[in-house]
Amino acid sequence: MFKGINAIEFSKRFQTNKDCYEYLVSIKWANGYACSKCGCTESHKGRMFYYRRCKKCGYDESVTANTVFHGVKIPMLKAFHMVFRITSKKKGMSTIELGTEVGVQQKTAWLFKRKVQAVLNRDKNEKLNGDVHIDETLIGGFSSAVGRSTETKEALMVAVEILPDGRTGNLSLEHIESFKADELKFAIKKTVSNDAAIKTDAYHSYKKLAKEMSNITIQYSQKGSAMEELHKQIMQFKNWLRGTHHHCSSEYLFAYTAEYEYRFNRRNRRKGLFNDVLQRMIHQIPHPYNYLKTLCVYNT
Repeated sequence: MFKGINAIEFSKRFQTNKDCYEYLVSIKWANGYACSKCGCTESHKGRMFYYRRCKKCGYDESVTANTVFHGVKIPMLKAFHMVFRITSKKKGMSTIELGTEVGVQQKTAWLFKRKVQAVLNRDKNEKLNGDVHIDETLIGGFSSAVGRSTETKEALMVAVEILPDGRTGNLSLEHIESFKADELKFAIKKTVSNDAAIKTDAYHSYKKLAKEMSNITIQYSQKGSAMEELHKQIMQFKNWLRGTHHHCSSEYLFAYTAEYEYRFNRRNRRKGLFNDVLQRMIHQIPHPYNYLKTLCVYNT
């Protein structure tokens, strides 16, 4: 399996579409073949080297069938290059830059990147533990609205693990509808372990939650100095969104928070991200445009 972030080594490893298909074959059927139609585990050689033909029902299955790569119209080599650039760049890439480097239109790069972002979902058991600091913020630039209005901005709950030496562990970014106590409670239950020791500021919704959740401690923010590491991470996310992608519509904010969360929580495993993303794309269902739009509606 290819591991690394060196562009020269990547270019030597993947020079043709055949190299890419062979790599996908080694992932999809690593534990043996099983027909997706009848479940038979025996096969013949298919019509092309990256196909397998079932001995029982005769179904000729491509390595990209029933995967996120199904229906991708660009050459597989270009698709691999896009995955590599998305995962190897420390801060990722905008779709304009991605399309220019790989030689495809920006719309094509955008759609393929959305497919990649869609597989970067958090595992159900991947929750924050230990000492966890929580705050909320607004995304959307300048607004003339007074107070914490979500009329023109999007609300985000940010939770960060604080390690014993004061450094940041993992983080969670949860897109929420409002700052009401019930909304924050649902987001906390979804992203933070029940055994975690949670610290929040004195916002009235947290005070309400502290009465029913014994693991919440209230601490006055003191203009951010009380939970400095948490506010640092909030600013870094906003700077990443503005600096790398320049703009993000509210309907796709969930996709960019998922990408940032995935990238940040694996910052010490960057060399394995390319292979991990390909594994996810091979073992998840196809993501056509209408499916991605459904995800968008579901998460807004």
